[in-house]
Amino acid sequence: MSTTGKIVIFYSSIGYGHISAAQSIRDEIRRQSPATPVLLQDIRAFMHPVWRRVDERLYWFVANHLPECFESLFRAMQTRGSRVPSLSMLPNDYPEESVLAYLSAQQPDAVLATHYGAAQVLGTLREKGLLSDTRIGWLHTDFFEGYFPRISKRIDHTFLAHPELETRWLAAGVAADKVVTSGMPVRIPERSADARRATLQGLGLSADLPTLLLTGGKEGVGDYPGVIGSVVRHCPGRLQIIAVCGTNSRQHEVLSDLQGKLPESATLKPLGLLPRSDMAACMAAADILVTKAGGMTPAEAFALGVPTVLLDVISGHERENAALFQRQGLARFAASADDAGKFAVDLLCDPAQREAMLRAQREFRQSIDIASIVRFALDEGFRPARPLPDFGVENGAPVQGIGQALAKLDAEAPAEVELLLSYATSQTPQRVVLENPFGHLAIRISGIVYSANYIADPSVDPNFLQHVSLTDYLFGIHRPSRSQVHTNTYGMAYGRETLGLRVQGIPAGRRAAMVAEAHRIETGFRDASLRWSRSEFNCADVVARILAAGGYDGRSLYDRAGLPNMPLDLFERMRARFEEDPALREELVAYRLLPGTQASYRFSRFPLSMGQPLRSVARVLGDAQPDALEQAVARQVTSYFGDRQLYVEDLRACWPASPAAGRPHLALERAILADLRRLLAAYVKLPLTRIERLGSLPAAATFYRLVDRGIELARLATEHAEDDPRPRSYRLRALFTQLVEAYGRINPQRLEARHVQAYLARLWAFESALGRDVPPGTSSALLHVWWHRMAALARPSARSHPRSRETSGFSGMRVDPGEVEPSGDAQEQGAHGLEAEPATRLTLGDLEEPVQGFQEAASPVGLGPGDDAIEGVSDQPGEVPHRLDDPYDRCHRSRGS
Repeated sequence: MSTTGKIVIFYSSIGYGHISAAQSIRDEIRRQSPATPVLLQDIRAFMHPVWRRVDERLYWFVANHLPECFESLFRAMQTRGSRVPSLSMLPNDYPEESVLAYLSAQQPDAVLATHYGAAQVLGTLREKGLLSDTRIGWLHTDFFEGYFPRISKRIDHTFLAHPELETRWLAAGVAADKVVTSGMPVRIPERSADARRATLQGLGLSADLPTLLLTGGKEGVGDYPGVIGSVVRHCPGRLQIIAVCGTNSRQHEVLSDLQGKLPESATLKPLGLLPRSDMAACMAAADILVTKAGGMTPAEAFALGVPTVLLDVISGHERENAALFQRQGLARFAASADDAGKFAVDLLCDPAQREAMLRAQREFRQSIDIASIVRFALDEGFRPARPLPDFGVENGAPVQGIGQALAKLDAEAPAEVELLLSYATSQTPQRVVLENPFGHLAIRISGIVYSANYIADPSVDPNFLQHVSLTDYLFGIHRPSRSQVHTNTYGMAYGRETLGLRVQGIPAGRRAAMVAEAHRIETGFRDASLRWSRSEFNCADVVARILAAGGYDGRSLYDRAGLPNMPLDLFERMRARFEEDPALREELVAYRLLPGTQASYRFSRFPLSMGQPLRSVARVLGDAQPDALEQAVARQVTSYFGDRQLYVEDLRACWPASPAAGRPHLALERAILADLRRLLAAYVKLPLTRIERLGSLPAAATFYRLVDRGIELARLATEHAEDDPRPRSYRLRALFTQLVEAYGRINPQRLEARHVQAYLARLWAFESALGRDVPPGTSSALLHVWWHRMAALARPSARSHPRSRETSGFSGMRVDPGEVEPSGDAQEQGAHGLEAEPATRLTLGDLEEPVQGFQEAASPVGLGPGDDAIEGVSDQPGEVPHRLDDPYDRCHRSRGS
């Protein structure tokens, strides 16, 4: 192990766990090698500053308040990561050029990442042949799989927190020398009676009472009052509770008020954001920990040996973490605040249950090996894998594992016949490959590939068609015959992409007729009755003749007009033809251009077609999204930079979420609807209470959270309608415009009942339309341009809006009356009445009665100064002002908290 060089550790500031892990690794490196410089770098610092702020606020808003949406978005992200041909095609918030420039300036010997996003960017740079001399390692700080094994295939080493994860990574095809169980790098303070006593007495607490530690991460998220109330109800004796609220000042205020209302048997000590060492000391002093299911805090508790209850606060990855923790006996997962309190008291009062959990935690502690991460970081003898200088060249080094990979593909997608559409390729990057922009088409029948050799010379070549195996056609490095061009007539995968249409079920008689036609073509070549011609007898003509002999005529009117046959056109026509036959089974696979190839022809472009000019022009003019044909690929055969092993990857495989991770996964549109109904149902039941000065109480903030969340959910739903049929998109857009209008009329100093009613009616009209119109599986288009325009118009208008009776809405914006007729006070402002449409009541179901109750309670008092307002408690992180600000400013603050 070397003690020189420089190490960069990327973390993400979106959560404290990534930072804590990076700090632990840095501290251990400094302990073992004091002379080695270690730099910690926030990967989010490379984001655009405006988007960084918006992204973080949006993340916490959705994570804290829209659990079904967060779960759906999480699963959609994992599915997309599993299905893209390369992870470099995923959206990326961290510009590769900026990250590369930073690393070029720092010149580190090793780069570590404690966040998957940073590891993904590093893998993309490596895939492009960059950072080839820099060691790249990644610590996965969560406890689920997802598409993340694909990240590990692109870098040098991955460190996992639990042996179960290592088993999953190996099953996903990650090489054994690329992955190790390191455990979570946590710093474990001394756990002794004296240290416990000192910590508790320093907080003004007793060292002789059972102590429960409650924390919701740096942001202090979760229903703290609910958990505390449940613990107090279920605990038969005295208890003291340390509640760490992090940056959530509102949570701290609520608990400070709660202190004096608890029975004498319970002592509550609310704290703010603690230094890492203080948090570790509190955890070591606790008898029970109740926390959210992040990766780091539970791991620290397991290492310390603290019985743990996990809160269902953030869905997605935290539910997956919780599922593994519970499955391994490391913690209990509580679906509600009441369950959390009950489970915590059970662990306090049941020695057998507590000991079983502590036994599992001891096994977890034994797996912690932070030294393995440090050894990799400091090992200057480690050399990242690089492609051999003759990899993929004629007579050079071939890819490895060809036979095993093709055998696996045959087992998963068997086929007697396969059409092979190879992309165009060139020696330099070209938008139009001048040598042959139309690509190449061949056909495999059983084990033989028949492919026209455009340079075949009858004086030296016995055949016009190649009769080669799929192995040689795709991965060969030696010429099958004298007149050959590597990556043009064989060894295709070293120079270009190839799509394979694999067809199973073609009768033996038809296959024999195809083979016979191939031999007739050879006879014509030998007797000089036919020759290769770009316009009259090209590779597509050869395949068309062979298929026609088997009863699959792929000619079109375009061909009958005497125009050249195009490989892409014939490939797609035959795909459609095979799909029409119920006796056949088809699957589209991709044989990828192998990364790191040194072949002279290695710049591949999707084939063009004279028969499809618009499609071809679109491909030429820009780096478009993958073609529809490419998006239909179900499997791919590929390798990774520096790794000569061939892999078969199923791009349609569904990542198996843990059954215990939560409720069934909802499509995003249904998740939006579920969250909308949940929020409305919760808020309309809040009590109305008489107040003297509305603007000075948190009740107004609670009301505006209802308003803002309704707006946000409606916006999300409207954006997701943009890809749907236009009438539905227009309808939701019009309803959303009306909702924003009603939002702008609410006076924050008066909260007049008619404006509140109008807003709620608009919100319910939108919910009703969404409930009727959302089809299953609707595609998504997040952050659509239309919303940016709407937000730009709405924000300044809302800030300057007098919100008076005379207000008519945003200047210049057309308000569509929509589908529901207005009535009553709402009619004056153009709003929909709740009772105007039976379908609305049908959609609302059980929600109609509480909403009507809210409206009835609001109407007599006017909800103005000195009248009634909604009063409630929020778990929203961040500062809550003691006055009513502009609603749009509040909306922006609340999303980010």
